[in-house]
Amino acid sequence: MKEVILGIDGGGSKVRCIASDLSGNILGFGIDGPVNCLFVDTNIAIKHISNAVNKALEDLNSSKIILACCGSPTPPEVIREGIERVSPVKEVINIGEMSISLTGALLSDIGIIVIAGTGSMAGGKNPEGKTFSCGGWGPFIGDEGSGYWIGVKAINAVSKSVDKRFPKTLLVEKIIKYFGLNNIGELVHYIYKKIPSRYEIAQISPLVTKSAEEGDKIAQSILEDAGKELALLATTTIRELEYPNAKISMSGGVFASNSRFILDTFKENVKKLFPEVSILFPPKFPPVGGALISAFRMLNIEENQLVSNLKKFFGRSYHV
Repeated sequence: MKEVILGIDGGGSKVRCIASDLSGNILGFGIDGPVNCLFVDTNIAIKHISNAVNKALEDLNSSKIILACCGSPTPPEVIREGIERVSPVKEVINIGEMSISLTGALLSDIGIIVIAGTGSMAGGKNPEGKTFSCGGWGPFIGDEGSGYWIGVKAINAVSKSVDKRFPKTLLVEKIIKYFGLNNIGELVHYIYKKIPSRYEIAQISPLVTKSAEEGDKIAQSILEDAGKELALLATTTIRELEYPNAKISMSGGVFASNSRFILDTFKENVKKLFPEVSILFPPKFPPVGGALISAFRMLNIEENQLVSNLKKFFGRSYHV
């Protein structure tokens, strides 16, 4: 029976699972749907976790999971049940999205991470050990700059454009097509009767990115506003940690879109207040990689081979 270590990153859009042996060899990778139990039924979350773990372990005849290190808003008992539908697991530890994202991005627990996926948040630790985080309030209270926030802003901009309050925007036709509407007049009925999920709204964000690259001024403005909001998360964290020369990285689908309107605005607004910070993007590894590295550290297993294999697996390099 193969002894296995799992890294799990679970959030509002997807759950990702990566498996390795104790020597740091990557055994498999799995991905499935959302697992945040604030927004999906617990049984659905369990199913998605199980599916991701099953995909990560599908090439093994039998396995024994000695540790699953997770970063997720999902309760540990829900994660455990999802895993154990596939394979026995000795220990499940949920250290949070912030921790695995920071470790993945910088290979360190010292520094600052800004996360912008379906939701948004920022946090970190300074060299003296002080920690701070902000954001993460969810779609009705916060999540500024997130995929969901961008999606809502896009829908709002469409309504204003149709009303002639805003200029014409490519987003009108893109949103008609995205929701499968016959015309924009059906949007109100769709939104208030179908009640699209948080994830479905967040998936409008790539349409905004595409429109911005095609020259749409409304889309560009939405993304620039997102960049400002995400910069505010970063600068607040820098200020509260008293860490003006921090290393900062960013993770999540909003940043991964590589939109110059988001990235350039973010960097400009952070550097304006804290010129000494180092912004490192893209991150060394995605959060799921950080979860696996964290698991190795918890077990006191040498991680150099794992890091080398993760670099090959994800095909990413470290950029200053």
